Amino acid sequence: MRERGTFAERTKALKSDETNRKVFLVYEGAGTEVLYFDALKARREDVGINPLIELVPIIRSYSEDGWSNPKKILDRVIENLEEDKTGRITHESLLNRIMDYFYDEKILTTSRVQADAVWKLMQDGCKNVLQKPLSAVVSDLEEDCKSIIAYLNQESEIANIVADISEIIKTSVITFAEGFDKICLIVDRDKESFLAEQENNQYQYVLEKCKEKGFDFYVTNPCFEF
Repeated sequence: MRERGTFAERTKALKSDETNRKVFLVYEGAGTEVLYFDALKARREDVGINPLIELVPIIRSYSEDGWSNPKKILDRVIENLEEDKTGRITHESLLNRIMDYFYDEKILTTSRVQADAVWKLMQDGCKNVLQKPLSAVVSDLEEDCKSIIAYLNQESEIANIVADISEIIKTSVITFAEGFDKICLIVDRDKESFLAEQENNQYQYVLEKCKEKGFDFYVTNPCFEF
C-alpha cells in the first residue's frame, strides 16, 4: 500500500505554527471510489472541509493490484505501517517500492505485460541472487536494493535503469503520525466477499482490529453508491 501523493495537495498557504492533519482514505475499490474522492477534493470548500485537513488516498502497490477484500487490505495497511515504524520490511515490500518508483519515474508506463515481466525478473533476482523468499525480512535494505537493480539491469530489456537507491527506499512510505493523523477504512457490506460467518467472521475481525488500532471504519450498503 502507498500514498497517492498528487491527491494530497495543500489548499492554502499555512501559517508557520499551523500543521496539516492528514486523513488517510483506505477504500476497497480502485475505480469508482477514486472518482468519488477526487470529486470530494475538488469541492472540499463547498462541503466545508477544513483547509488544515489533508486528504490522502492509500492505493495498491503492484503485488496488491486487484485486491478488494477488506480484511486483506486492512492487514496489509497495518503491516506496512509497522514496516515504516520499525524499518524492517519484507522483500515483497522492497520489490513493491521498486515498482512504485518505476511507475513514478515513467520507467514503466501502462503496459501490464512489461510490468509483469519486470516483476518476475525481480522475483528471480530475489530468489537466485539474494536467495530469499519474498516473505523474508530484508537484512540490508540498501545492498539488497542495489543487488535487485543490478540484476534487473543485466537481465531486462529496459536499458540502463540508473536509480537513486535512497529515493527507491523512501517510495511507498505511509507518512502516518500515530495519535495525530487519522486512517479511515471505507468498504461495502458485501455478504459474498466480506464474510460474517461464525467460523470465518471477517466483518467482526475488521471491526475489532480498527477499534484496536484507532482507525475509523465506514461501511456502505452495496445497493447504493457511497
